[in-house]
Amino acid sequence: MRAMRRPGEERFGTEAGIAIGPILFIIAILGILAAAIAAGSGTFTSSTNSESSKTKAAALIQIGENLKIGMDRLMLENDITFSNVVIGLNNTVNTVDLFSPTGGGITIPATSMALDPVNDPWYYPTAMVPQLGTGVTSGLEDRLAMIQVDNNTCDQINQKASAVNTNVANYDLGNFNAPNNVNTFDMGNLLGNGDWPAALNGQLTGCIYNGSTYWFYQVLAIQ
Repeated sequence: MRAMRRPGEERFGTEAGIAIGPILFIIAILGILAAAIAAGSGTFTSSTNSESSKTKAAALIQIGENLKIGMDRLMLENDITFSNVVIGLNNTVNTVDLFSPTGGGITIPATSMALDPVNDPWYYPTAMVPQLGTGVTSGLEDRLAMIQVDNNTCDQINQKASAVNTNVANYDLGNFNAPNNVNTFDMGNLLGNGDWPAALNGQLTGCIYNGSTYWFYQVLAIQ
């Protein structure tokens, strides 16, 4: 027997309350998406940092190659000897100047890829890179271009330029320091003393470590 409806009592349709299902489903989906985004944010950040290091490494290697082209032009075309090449921000006029249109014919390299783009300059020390040069008595037979970089960029430089393990630069060379004056563009004499990483022997481009800072280097000239 069908129940009697009291006078004034509202009768609900059979569809009443059915809309709550889709709402709960949407809430559940949003929760899943939020969890996925939170979990993936760390991976995204890591990937971005890795790509940044790769980009910096590629740019530095290109700058190094350009510097070497300028040095080759000076020594081979202008017939300037190793010891007579002049490298300096204010030396941009003479035929012996790396950054002169009539000399090396290249522009002053940017520091935007350095560890500290504002304060880190390029240095141009003499050095002894194993398996490069003829063994000059002083041991300073190579002219390098160098700039400080972060450790991740250093790893990428060695991987791209020399196809060596990314941690090779963690070998503590520990026997050279940049001058305190950031406007000094000659780091003085960088001596290998047998401590140069073996994986970088004979490599014109790479990155080394001096115990506190990572350094990109490009060999510009050998005597």
